[in-house]
Amino acid sequence: MGLITLVYVSLADHQMKETELVEILRVARDNNKKLKVTGMLLYRDGFFIQALEGEEKVVDDLFNDIATDERHKNVLVVYKNHVTTRTFTDWSMGFNKLEDHHLEDLDGYNGMLNANFFAEKPGRAVTLLESFRNKSYF
Repeated sequence: MGLITLVYVSLADHQMKETELVEILRVARDNNKKLKVTGMLLYRDGFFIQALEGEEKVVDDLFNDIATDERHKNVLVVYKNHVTTRTFTDWSMGFNKLEDHHLEDLDGYNGMLNANFFAEKPGRAVTLLESFRNKSYF
């Protein structure tokens, strides 16, 4: 089967508290370590984007479980591809809570974190996640 990267976006069913996000992260790290899945999870204003990397069957099965989680809705795969190497190798699950630093006041701000932005060009999801991995955002 081989190694794949799968990226999805979804909407939280409610505004998540930091304690809820920390618990999601804790459980994801434990599960993903056992499954040898790596990735990154981003959250902002009720919007999730997550990359999962690992063996195809393992990632597909994990994603199917995630997609049925009642804490989010409108789950949409925006990128899935076979890869030869992992992008997120240094952790079992990275996490960034995207803070709103009055971005709407910045010249050129477009509020890109929505499913349509990624559906138009799925590679944007990987680019965004890689920028967080490299800490080259903002």
